[in-house]
Amino acid sequence: MTREEHFYSLHGELIKFYQIIENDIKWIYSFMLEGNPNKTRMNVSNYTLGQILNELKRLDNSDDNPCISPADYKFLNKMTDKRNYWCHQCYIDFVYEDNCFKSKEFNTVYDKLIKDYRQASQVVQNVQELKLKLRR
Repeated sequence: MTREEHFYSLHGELIKFYQIIENDIKWIYSFMLEGNPNKTRMNVSNYTLGQILNELKRLDNSDDNPCISPADYKFLNKMTDKRNYWCHQCYIDFVYEDNCFKSKEFNTVYDKLIKDYRQASQVVQNVQELKLKLRR
């Protein structure tokens, strides 16, 4: 696989991770809140990531025994900006360069992609595990 192909593959996976994380955060909140989780999930379906994170963090910390780690909250709080970068800006940062997939600019974006991919892959696992734990 070429670096260009690897970039495309990681980029698609990263976007998938962001979508799963956002959806699972809404489910986690719904499972943590007393009442019918399905009804709560419907009520928060249109919340932005920022809105649901604020609600979840407040609820999660209400008993001084949070389920989500400070490191994961830190990542989640930055996720909107990261997602926006990968959806709306990353290609612009290198595609106009001569021989763009061999450019210094591409290498910079590629390195950033690998870093964000590794972070997101760990967070998506943590969030999915927590969702399954709370669903039981």
